[in-house]
Parts: sequence; structure tokens; C-alpha cells
Amino acid sequence: MFNTKWTSDLVVGIEDIDQCHKYVVEKINEAYDRFMTGPPPEGYIFDEILVYMAQCFDYEQMLMMDTCYPDFLAHRDEHEIFRQRMIDIRSPRNASSSLSIDQLVILDHWVSHHIRECDAKLGAFVGDLSEPQGRCKIA
Repeated sequence: MFNTKWTSDLVVGIEDIDQCHKYVVEKINEAYDRFMTGPPPEGYIFDEILVYMAQCFDYEQMLMMDTCYPDFLAHRDEHEIFRQRMIDIRSPRNASSSLSIDQLVILDHWVSHHIRECDAKLGAFVGDLSEPQGRCKIA
């Protein structure tokens, strides 16, 4: 069920982003461990992870703009689709005081996929740049 552990294949090569990802992966695993050892973790843990991820998204998007990242719109759209999905999951009709294993599985899967696919491409692109390209016009 859970497959996200902090391993070298999650390193994208951008220190601030890697630190963010590492923290999120650790928090997901801490929450999962709580499921295995006792009562379900409180829902605020899920919310804390989402707030932290939103800050990471904002940083990534700023970096993409600063470097004229060619896949900016697709990458940003993935962030926005994820944000909306999480808002739906945590809406009053779906939210409870505790975190569900289903919510954690969705989060774990998305994080694993997004880092390995989208963020890895961003890391490779930024790694190939000798210096930032300045602000871009994004249509």
C-alpha cells in the first residue's frame, strides 16, 4: 500500500525542494505509523501536510517562472488539480476529526508520482541552467 520512503530517486537536486519533499514524506510515514500502532491520527496532521505542500508549490512555481521553465503551465495545473482534490477531501461533508487511511494513501501516491515525474523534470531543467533567465511571459 505505502511505497514512499525517502530514497535517492526522490532527490530532484534543488535543495529547498528536496528538503520540502523529505519533510512531507516523513510526515506521511509518521501518520501511517500512527495508524499501525494506535488510534487514527488527528485530521489536523493531514491539514498540516497540505499547508506545507502549498508553500512548496508556491516556491516551485516561483522557481519555474524565474527560470522560464517550459512545462510551467502543465506543472502548475497539476498543483491546482491536487489542491482542489484535497479541498474536496477536507470539505465539511467529507472531513472528520481523524485522518482516514484512504486520505493518506491518496496523498502518498500523489506525492510519490509528482516528485518522480514532474519535479524530477524541473530539477533536471534547473540543473542544466548556468544562471536564471529572468521573468517569463506565460500565456
